[in-house]
Amino acid sequence: MRIGFIGAGKVGTTMARYFASKKYTISGFYSRSFKHATASASQINSQAFNRLAECIEASDWLFLTVPDDQIAVVWQEVEPLISEGQCVFHCSGAKSSAVFVTKKEIACFSLHPLMAFADKEIPASQLAEVPFTLEGSKKLAEVQQLLTNLGNPIATIAPEEKIRYHAACVFVSNLVVGLTATAEELLLDCGLSREFAQTAWRQLFLQNAQNLLAMSPSEALTGPVERNDLSTVTDHLAALPPEATGIYRELTKKLIQIATLKHPEREYQPMERKLNQ
Repeated sequence: MRIGFIGAGKVGTTMARYFASKKYTISGFYSRSFKHATASASQINSQAFNRLAECIEASDWLFLTVPDDQIAVVWQEVEPLISEGQCVFHCSGAKSSAVFVTKKEIACFSLHPLMAFADKEIPASQLAEVPFTLEGSKKLAEVQQLLTNLGNPIATIAPEEKIRYHAACVFVSNLVVGLTATAEELLLDCGLSREFAQTAWRQLFLQNAQNLLAMSPSEALTGPVERNDLSTVTDHLAALPPEATGIYRELTKKLIQIATLKHPEREYQPMERKLNQ
């Protein structure tokens, strides 16, 4: 089985290196930038293709590792050249395999790694424990079985659930970045230096992350909501700027739901009323 990649960015390059480390055969890369294709191919001693058709012909599985809004565009170029019996994949968390519109007998899939690809230099070993979700129709069970050779947790997901699934991923990845940036801004507003503000939150963040890995959200929850400390929550609301208050209110409402699971005997209604004012 030969795996080819159309797109030589962060996701394609890292996925190819990981597949190669697991003894899958990588046919090579095609990119609109031959320089990028060459750079990615050189990392795993595979081929950089000058022509799209060459990459398609050399591959049994074809991965379109391009930005989400370009998958359908690139597919329009790929579809006339692909042969029946081949398998085509993308790695989008938000889009389903329905983006691959075709009348050919081609097995189409989305294979999404639950990982943030910050750059091309991510070691392949970091993918070893990353979960994948697989979605598709024809040959789904067969492809899932072949992918189990990776050793990663793999779950199938219904195509209509992809966008909600992706939103869940965003909550624990991209939105965390937004929350961290908000925390840094508030620390700066307190008169703390930028150097201090950029590092002060890290240990607190890591400790919470470690707690969440080791226990349920209700067990990991600490702080004023967990203590039912209405006075502190009220003071927070008064001290925060308007752009942070909305975020604080909505997330605190969620924390009340979690805290109630931990302490069903406590009366959180006054705090809820305060948040809804």
